[in-house]
Amino acid sequence: MEIGKLNQRITFLEHYTKVDEIGNHEARWDEAFSCWASVLPKSSTETTEAGVTKEVLWLEFIVRQTPDTMRIHPTTHRVTFRGISYNIDSVQPNFKSMDYMKITAGTRKAGGDDDFY
Repeated sequence: MEIGKLNQRITFLEHYTKVDEIGNHEARWDEAFSCWASVLPKSSTETTEAGVTKEVLWLEFIVRQTPDTMRIHPTTHRVTFRGISYNIDSVQPNFKSMDYMKITAGTRKAGGDDDFY
């Protein structure tokens, strides 16, 4: 891949739990880092549940393999692209050439909005 094709800025969010002074737990997503990526549409589906139409869009992000991107895990990280948060489905590092990696992520475009889809 040519470096010039990494033309979209994405941000990775990391999940953590904040405990307040009386012991309540609150889930938070904080910005971990941002990088340049190539963004490709993977697939899109639309379903109707309980009268609510939901569109789920999956994108493929191609990023350079760095120490930051190598520690990305689907359960603890999210991708933000153009103001929309995408839940990471898979991370596919390239162990042969160690240059780029693929991250597949999806989002719910309509319907309820929650932290753990």
